[in-house]
Amino acid sequence: MKHTPGPWVGFLDQGHLVAIMPAGRPGNVCQFSVPPTDADAHLIEAAPELLAALKVVVAIADRRTDEFDAARAAIAKAEGR
Repeated sequence: MKHTPGPWVGFLDQGHLVAIMPAGRPGNVCQFSVPPTDADAHLIEAAPELLAALKVVVAIADRRTDEFDAARAAIAKAEGR
């Protein structure tokens, strides 16, 4: 499963977030019938960068600890595994 590459940006309509889109490219990542909170919107927009950064950290400094187990599980979840 492949996600829409980042970065993602929010699209506002009358001051309300109504969609998340790829920055500078056509298409939608998701649309909202009820706008998310600002905190949720920021998290959604940052998702591609967060996933990429976590993959780099695990690749460079992977350890057999609970924290790295959680990181690997988060990556697998984001990738639909």
